[in-house]
Amino acid sequence: MVKTPNFKIIANDKDITTTLKKELISLTFKDEANERADELTLRVDGTFKRPQFEDTLKLYLGYDEDLIYCGLFSVQNSTRIGNNILSISATGVDFSNVLKEKRDITYEKISIKQICKQIADRNVLKLKSDFDDVMILSIAQSSESDLHFLNRLAKDYNAIFNIKNDTLVFTHKIKANQINEDLPAYTISANECLSNTPSIKYSNKTLYKSCKSIWHDTKENKTKEVTVGVGEPVLINKGSFKNAAEAKLKAQARLERATQGLITGNLSLDGDVIFAGGKLILTDTLEDDGEYQIKSVNHNFSSNGWIINLEFER
Repeated sequence: MVKTPNFKIIANDKDITTTLKKELISLTFKDEANERADELTLRVDGTFKRPQFEDTLKLYLGYDEDLIYCGLFSVQNSTRIGNNILSISATGVDFSNVLKEKRDITYEKISIKQICKQIADRNVLKLKSDFDDVMILSIAQSSESDLHFLNRLAKDYNAIFNIKNDTLVFTHKIKANQINEDLPAYTISANECLSNTPSIKYSNKTLYKSCKSIWHDTKENKTKEVTVGVGEPVLINKGSFKNAAEAKLKAQARLERATQGLITGNLSLDGDVIFAGGKLILTDTLEDDGEYQIKSVNHNFSSNGWIINLEFER
């Protein structure tokens, strides 16, 4: 039975799908795993009315009447080309003045999840986080916006951070030395992919076997070090750590970041609702079967059908 690609868009709580379909040239939805905002771009023909700044668009994608909610977007700009083409761009999060406002806060004896909860609450966001297992002795947000601070925290602890559908997402990329099992998983066979994909590249980045954190203990007035992993080459991680526990956590995150991206790739296939940040289980390749992290998913919907492109790494 042949399935027909389909979509639905709700603009400011009004279903505009029927009108949009009559004049749609293309619909592009880019789903990002990390701090970049998701993007929705519509190109329409004819006399389709220009939306207003910050109008909201809800996107659903799927086949026939089986549609899945993909996100809430806020219109950022629209461009009229000639008299018959309108391009509309919207982002998956409105980086409000509250998120960008610089703050001076010190968080003490608190988990990263609790920090995220405070930030989510003051920005009227829901929270999805599994960082209740990482405790912070003390960390300062000094003349720094919530957005910048969360980006810094995500880098220090190798987290997936984004804001999607009014939800602050801050989760582990790696748990127990493997891709987080709690992330959504998608199994794709190379035989399903469109021509010339998957394309998989092995880089010549240094494959570090261990990471050593070195810091000066001001109380004991001596240099200390802690190592995670075993073997050489060793990645050196210098910083101002509060204690051995923090030094170890940041060494682990630094080692994880350093070994990511040794293998990168992309693939294209017929449309499916797959979300960035999830786990790709690739099968039926000559020698590259295994688990990968999905960095981004680009959906292209037009009269030619619905095609998606995944970027992934390991």
